[in-house]
Amino acid sequence: MKRITALLATITATVALTGCFIPEKFTASVKMANDGSYSYRYDGLTAFAPAVLDMNATGKGLSAKKESDLQAQAVKLGKSPDVQKSSYVGNGRYEFVITGERKPGQMASVLEAFRVFTDKDGIINITSIALKASDKAELQKLGLKMDGKLEVTLPKNAEIISSNATSSPSFFGLFGTYSWKIGSIEDRPMMKIRLR
Repeated sequence: MKRITALLATITATVALTGCFIPEKFTASVKMANDGSYSYRYDGLTAFAPAVLDMNATGKGLSAKKESDLQAQAVKLGKSPDVQKSSYVGNGRYEFVITGERKPGQMASVLEAFRVFTDKDGIINITSIALKASDKAELQKLGLKMDGKLEVTLPKNAEIISSNATSSPSFFGLFGTYSWKIGSIEDRPMMKIRLR
């Protein structure tokens, strides 16, 4: 029962964090092990979309009450299992450090920065969350600037099926990571791998 409660808390926290938070300036990483288990980390400045919408609509900063509510929300979010740091820094922005470990086949979804899941064919997918055209249009109206980097470290038994990484390991794949420079919502990291 405790495991189920912990799992539900993690899922609820992930959904709560994914829905309204937009990464602005961040670094993220995924480190995959030979057996398909992995660890991940997100560290960065993140905008709370409703607050940014409010500021854009009024042309002013947030009221003291709204700032106080967002500060209280940071404290609540900081109690989520994978959230190591949750601090409200003002103007609808938060600093998050989110880390976690998952077993083979377990999904992780961290904000809109990245998602890791295994499909029905056993292919491991590392990607950002797909947005509909209408969602992209709404996000562009917010006027947020993205400046992020995602790095993926793979084990030697990983076969890359497809990838759109900005850079890849050097010297026959022995040194470095696969990485993506993310400068807008159009920059969507995608990688499919199979473990041999």
